[in-house]
Amino acid sequence: MAIGWIPYLGYICCGARAGFGLLYCFWDMMTFVEKEKLSEKSFDVYGPFWHIYTDGTIMEDIFRSDDGFREGMIALAVSAVLFGKAELITFELMNNHVHLIMRGAKEDCIESFEIFKRRLRRHLRYSDQSVDWKRFEPGILKIESLKSLRNEIIYVNRNAYVAHQNHTPFSYPWGGGWAFFSPVIYQLPVKDIAEIKVSRVRELTHYRDINDLARLKFVGDVPFIPSFCRVDIGQSMFHSARSYFGLLTRNAEAFSQIASRLKDSVFLTDDEMFMETVMLKYLVELSELMFMVAVKTSEDRFSTKIALLTPEQKIQLARILHFDYNASNNQLRRILKLEMSVLNELFPQVSP
Repeated sequence: MAIGWIPYLGYICCGARAGFGLLYCFWDMMTFVEKEKLSEKSFDVYGPFWHIYTDGTIMEDIFRSDDGFREGMIALAVSAVLFGKAELITFELMNNHVHLIMRGAKEDCIESFEIFKRRLRRHLRYSDQSVDWKRFEPGILKIESLKSLRNEIIYVNRNAYVAHQNHTPFSYPWGGGWAFFSPVIYQLPVKDIAEIKVSRVRELTHYRDINDLARLKFVGDVPFIPSFCRVDIGQSMFHSARSYFGLLTRNAEAFSQIASRLKDSVFLTDDEMFMETVMLKYLVELSELMFMVAVKTSEDRFSTKIALLTPEQKIQLARILHFDYNASNNQLRRILKLEMSVLNELFPQVSP
């Protein structure tokens, strides 16, 4: 498949543009492996990727109202349009910190953040709040693999959902998450800058030469996310809206690791934490039950303890536990002390 198709995978997957109907059908007929190879190619072509973040644990609130968030969104949009050497993939503006996923050279991504910071200070200088901008400094982490990029995008796009109980990952207005795999956004009343009065554009953007902002679009007084954020590239890292949603709603271990690196204290909602606890308890109980079944079966079939079984008897017991009790290979490895390579050969794992 030609690399030139890669930027449009997001639109193909969500069917947002009718002109790609043929490509959508072709994508839908591809195998899992073919889709994964294409996503890997997209990662290689558009990288390197970076997660830029600020530390909310040392920062007072920056955005304290919808007006403040709107000013922050405009500052970010203008910065992204003016500085084209680095591109924004997704983002989330939180009360006291920000997350940005970017592509480009490291120094260009940092420079883009610094432009955003300067413009943000300009936008908020007339507000009745005091901000210690010396603390608003970027941390930057290189994203080394496609899997990591998927997790980082998901982590950013669900950040506000975790912090605010009245939002889903698709409803928070001050981040890129609600634009991912959401064809409905292309039905919004979007206006080009040329359709808005020059005086109004200058008032909104705090920027005089509006010709430099020609590609920026607005929905009301808020920048239209796809006009300054490469959502299409972000979407191309996932096979489909379904695979994106699947990762969005699970993968607590990956979220925990990212949160630890970024010093974020919360990465699961209360409901998710409860479900993780319940599930962990269930898995422990299930493992204990499987062990009891294995012990009884060993005594009934071979009249001996599991530890005294011969390798051949362990294989026989593994077959019984797998086919009669649906034991997983990991469970069999722990209970019978068999090599995973042997178990994978006996019971091959089916790829999704």
